[in-house]
Amino acid sequence: MKGRVTYSKAVSFGVCLVGAAAGALAAAGCDNSPYPASDREEAVYYSSFSLEPKHLDPARAYSTWDGRLLGQCLEAPFQYHYLKRPYELTPLTAEDIPKPEQRTVTFGGRQVEATVYTIRVKRGILYQNHACFVEHNRRLTESDVQGVRSLADIKDTATRELTADDYVNTIRRLTDSRLSCPVYPTLAKNLLGMAEYRKHLDTQLKAERARRKDTIGELYNRQANEKRNPIRIDYTAGAEQFPFVRRLDKDRYAFEVVLSRPYPQILYWMAMSFFAPVPTEAVEFYSQPVLLERGITLDKNPVGTGPYKLANYDPSNQIVFERNANFRLERYPDLPIPPESNIKARRHYETLRAAGMLDPRVVDTSLPIIDRIVYSMEKESIPRWNKFLQGYYDTSGIDDDLFDEAVSLTSQGDPNVSEDMQQRGIRLLTDWPMGINYYAFNMTDETVGKYTERTRKLRQAISIAIDVEEYVTVFVNDRGVPAHSPIPPGIFGHEEGPGGMNKVVYARWDAKRRCAIRHDISHARTLLAEAGYPNGYGADGRQLTIQYISGSTSAEGRARQKWIQKQLQKLNIRLAFENTDHNQFQEKVRKGNYQMLHWGWVADYPDPENFLFLLYGPNGKVATGGVNTANYRNAEYDRLFEQMETMTNGPERLRIITEMLAILHKDAPWVFDFHARRYALYHRWCRNAYPHCLAYNSEKYVRLDLAARKAYRDKHNRPVWWPLPVLLLSVVITAVPAVRAAARHFREV
Repeated sequence: MKGRVTYSKAVSFGVCLVGAAAGALAAAGCDNSPYPASDREEAVYYSSFSLEPKHLDPARAYSTWDGRLLGQCLEAPFQYHYLKRPYELTPLTAEDIPKPEQRTVTFGGRQVEATVYTIRVKRGILYQNHACFVEHNRRLTESDVQGVRSLADIKDTATRELTADDYVNTIRRLTDSRLSCPVYPTLAKNLLGMAEYRKHLDTQLKAERARRKDTIGELYNRQANEKRNPIRIDYTAGAEQFPFVRRLDKDRYAFEVVLSRPYPQILYWMAMSFFAPVPTEAVEFYSQPVLLERGITLDKNPVGTGPYKLANYDPSNQIVFERNANFRLERYPDLPIPPESNIKARRHYETLRAAGMLDPRVVDTSLPIIDRIVYSMEKESIPRWNKFLQGYYDTSGIDDDLFDEAVSLTSQGDPNVSEDMQQRGIRLLTDWPMGINYYAFNMTDETVGKYTERTRKLRQAISIAIDVEEYVTVFVNDRGVPAHSPIPPGIFGHEEGPGGMNKVVYARWDAKRRCAIRHDISHARTLLAEAGYPNGYGADGRQLTIQYISGSTSAEGRARQKWIQKQLQKLNIRLAFENTDHNQFQEKVRKGNYQMLHWGWVADYPDPENFLFLLYGPNGKVATGGVNTANYRNAEYDRLFEQMETMTNGPERLRIITEMLAILHKDAPWVFDFHARRYALYHRWCRNAYPHCLAYNSEKYVRLDLAARKAYRDKHNRPVWWPLPVLLLSVVITAVPAVRAAARHFREV
């Protein structure tokens, strides 16, 4: 009997062992979805990000990624039409696009001619439900926030209507020097009285800081004190200090903005998140020390009227937006059929129709179409790509090392998805991001800068030697076109063909290949000799050496350096590389401690002024901290820029731009690199998705075919079951000796 019991125990042990193994193997074959099962039947849009946001306070946010997040929940007065190309403004919270009005106003005791825009806000727009709109939540005590770790823990919420005052106070808030609004200098240059209002606010800050210092005494630490207890400024007060941004009398839905000069670009700025309303209740709410101590700030918890609200903010893992229950009725846009005479517009229309973007079933549909947006952190490109192929991300960009897997060229040389992508139902859409990459010379440097004939020829020679066409082919898989000026395709002033060719760098236009042919390197060597460096050597017998600084130590950065080094070796010019971290790099640029660097710019808005100002003298980096990285200054260029910047597009503006570009070609403060082209992949179930380089609220237009997504995921994520019986048999065979050994052990016991 004892032997039977002992053997029974051994068998039970073996069964448990095999059962555990079988359970583990079965679990290995289960669903590998990274999302909860509850998401499968919901209209959830999945995407990824690789960098944490910098700011979600609209007064401070300036990066593309910050803007994309804010675009889901905040609304400026205007937006870009989702389907129209070239890009065109359309009302968002405003009733219409206002026309400028010329008016004489009194400013500083004198009469000045001003330009006035009157913006009328749509009635009935509500903010998302938020704790800041409950009055007692703006007077929280320590006992009130016991157990509160995030904004979601404060359950008492309310809403209110958007009014013109919200926009007025938001613009006033941009002048607060503590926020360091990155576009304040541009706005202050154009909004009448804005600079004076900043001085008024600074006076208030200075007085309150002095009072606190007197009260606290020697222990006063301004930074620590204001971090715990920020100085509250009432932007609704002191209206007389800034009367040129104001709500109209007796109309709580209209406000006017007064400019010191004609500046049509102000409407583009008013389509950016800087002009998205920040309710005064939110500023007051987030200034409470009990919330600041818990890290609950406006910079991480925006409050808006947009189609979505921020539901979960974990920038190291996942950022989630949910439908705003208070969102008003907004419709999916339509696009009228262009006349047959407009071939370009007609072609664009047909492309949209073929892609289903103008499907009658979606045109005029209520927005947003999807319920939730989930952005997941993916620092590495390969896991991100694999999850896209598995169907767990709805869209994807294309990294350089994956380009050949994703894209092939048609017989006409046009890009298309590869055969594997076609079989998966993945489509490719492209767009011009409206940017410019360039190499800048420091024009304050004695060797590569200045405006003598010798230094011009040196820069021209280097411009010819750097074979941008080769770089675009080798490094970016032809996802771009060589640049002949700062102005990219799609922007007024960019001219295709021989008319837009940089004749200093290029010798001729090849009509058959439809491209410019670069001057031969012998021409560059001649220019170099005329610059005083025959065969790369100066009059002192030393080889010309140029300092090239970089803020990147990545493999991609090192590869670029090797390539640019090879380009200048054609002229026997030596590059001395100095690689630093990002902060040191920025500091060197600010102080002008460099001779040559690589830089880039992406448009704020679709106007040539937003590119040509990159070389406007008063914007010099060293002199003013502006965007003119090259510190270029040419009196004639600056004069023409000031004439051009406030003009509307037309023949006269184009003539001036052409003159400006000829000056840049001759002076060569930049080596014009290339204009990138953006490639994006979309699964077939992700419909109405369309690349837009300026609209950061595009997700509200997307619709999803959930059945198609489920079918794709099931097909491409099937559990592999065949190893299971093989492994199970192996476990059984392995378990037999273990069972026998266990039986012997139990007998001995």
